[in-house]
Amino acid sequence: MTRELQRLHWMKVRDLVPDKIDTVILPVGTLEGHGSACIGTDNYIPTSLAEGIVERINAFIAPTVNYGVTKSLYRYAGGVLVKPETLTLFVRDILDGLADTGFKNIFIMNGHGGNNSALKAAAFDFHHEKKVNVCVIHWWELCGAMTREFFGHHGGHAGTDEAAIVQAIDPELVDKDAYDPDLAYYYRPGADVYPVPGSILLYKEGEGYPNFDYEQSKEFHKKVIAEVGDFAEMVLSRWRKFGL
Repeated sequence: MTRELQRLHWMKVRDLVPDKIDTVILPVGTLEGHGSACIGTDNYIPTSLAEGIVERINAFIAPTVNYGVTKSLYRYAGGVLVKPETLTLFVRDILDGLADTGFKNIFIMNGHGGNNSALKAAAFDFHHEKKVNVCVIHWWELCGAMTREFFGHHGGHAGTDEAAIVQAIDPELVDKDAYDPDLAYYYRPGADVYPVPGSILLYKEGEGYPNFDYEQSKEFHKKVIAEVGDFAEMVLSRWRKFGL
C-alpha cells in the first residue's frame, strides 16, 4: 500500500484513518540558494526523511509544503519568500485538516531553519486548541551531535551535512563542477546582511564545506534516517503510553 496520502481515494482514507493508521508526517521546506546544490534542497531532504521513517512508525506522508520563510538568501535566483505569519496560518490550516481527517499524531518534518519559529507557533496553537499530538522535527539540530561525530564538524547551510544528504537522494541534485569555495560565507554574530554574501553558510571558520563524497553521503543519509526514526518512534510510544 502506498504511504503517500494524496495517492489514495477518499474512501480508502476514511477506512484507514484513524483505525489502522493514526499518524501522519508533513514535510515542510522552501526554495533558496544552496551553493551548487539544487534550490529545492530543503524540500527534498525532509521528504526523503519522511519516506525513510514512514513504515517504521506506521504513518502516511502528506504532500510537502514546498515554500517557506526565505530571508537572507531571497535574492539568489529561484528564492521564494513566504512571510512567517503567512506560513504559520497556512500550516495551521493544514494541521486542522489532518486532524479533522482523523489523525491523532502529526510530525512536521522541517527542512529549513527559517521556518522554525513559524512552525513552532503553528504547532503550539494547534495543539492547544485541537488537543492533537504534534511534533516539529528540525533534523539538522536533532542530528547535530551525530553529525559532528560522523564528519568531525557540524556542517552548515548547504555545507557538508546538507550537501551529503541531497547528493545521496540524487547525485544530479548537486553540481560539483559549479562549486566554488567562495560560495561559502562564515556566518558570525555582529552583522545582519541582506543578501548574505554566500549561499553556503558555515558556522565555524574553515570547516563545513561540501566534500561531494558519494559513498560517505549515502552512509550519512542512512544515519540521519535512523536518528530521526529513533526519536519519532520514542515520542510516539510515549504519547501512547501516557494515553495522550
